[in-house]
Amino acid sequence: MERFVETLAETNYEDAPEVIEQFCQNNQALVMLTDGSENIPYGSVPEGSIEEGKTLTYTATTTFKDRTGEYPLTVTSFSPTGQELTSLFLKIFPIILLLIFLISFVGAILCSKIMVKPVLEISRISKRMADLDMTWDCKVNRTDELGVLANSLNTMAKRLDTTMKELESANEQLRKDMEHITELSHQRRDFFAAASHELKTPVTILKGQIESMILGIGKYKDTGKVLPETLKEVENMERLVKEILTISKIEMDGLAGKAEPVSLSDMLTKVTETLLPLAQERQITVHSQLAETVTVSGNASLLEKAVHNILSNAIRHSPEGAEVFIHLTPSVLTVTNTGTSIPEEDLPVLFTPFYRVEKSRNKATGGSGLGLYITKTILDYHKINCNIANTENAVKFTAFLQ
Repeated sequence: MERFVETLAETNYEDAPEVIEQFCQNNQALVMLTDGSENIPYGSVPEGSIEEGKTLTYTATTTFKDRTGEYPLTVTSFSPTGQELTSLFLKIFPIILLLIFLISFVGAILCSKIMVKPVLEISRISKRMADLDMTWDCKVNRTDELGVLANSLNTMAKRLDTTMKELESANEQLRKDMEHITELSHQRRDFFAAASHELKTPVTILKGQIESMILGIGKYKDTGKVLPETLKEVENMERLVKEILTISKIEMDGLAGKAEPVSLSDMLTKVTETLLPLAQERQITVHSQLAETVTVSGNASLLEKAVHNILSNAIRHSPEGAEVFIHLTPSVLTVTNTGTSIPEEDLPVLFTPFYRVEKSRNKATGGSGLGLYITKTILDYHKINCNIANTENAVKFTAFLQ
């Protein structure tokens, strides 16, 4: 109506009927123009094309280009019939279907990318989490709730993966500790069994000698000759008991907070001087090549006992005229005694309690079999690995300090 009125305002009065008729045809409307007291009708609607009561009336005033004053204008618009609407709808229905299909297709694609794809990705990740597989990364780069959920899953996965690795490490360490405890339990059982056997022999000998002296049987009538032998057996048993107590004390107390810097160079020099008379008695030459300052942290008295056992074994188990070489660096200590070797089958069990290469158990040819076991126990508490191996015409003890 506004455009119609504007058009009339730019039209001459004589040309207005043509413009008004064109408007009526385009809009199926009737126009009543009032010129003074005269009402001039324009337009017509085919009969039967409208329904009764389905009209809209608009009123306005207009002007003309070549005239002054305003002219009342009434426009009556007719609603189309249902038949026309149905016909129009049937014409545009295929287009509507095509639009619905296109909109649905585009909507499905957008929904798949925006909603379904992230949900499927999160679902896939959750299945891997259910199988305790944390080697993934949920790649959903969004800022909405799905993005927050994806970031939370990634954070949770990293924390679970770290926790699971820590648990696996703890379980592995626990398994090793249990195996070590079981091994220690077996060793302790074997140790006490062997200790009982070792103590049983001297006790039986002492009992027999004392009973024979009391009864005055044979040579035991002369107690002056027999008592020194008895005393020697008591001393052997006393030494064995002391070694067993030493092992028990080491296993119970460990280092017991007594760790301190210990100079191995000075300790080896001191122990070598102590054992020099034994070496001279057996005509064994001891060669020392010691670094000036080699210090380890530990218990001085226990380390001295271990060093004493190593050097005394090297001297005692070397033939007369042999040589013993002591070599110390900041990373390793080696003691080599020449002229001897150890059967290969005995090497893996040398550090076993009461084990002796000499199988006769003769006290004159060896000790109780606890020296190397005590040595290894002490070094283990100081986290120093050691081994014994045969070299060319020699036996070599090695302790790794680092």
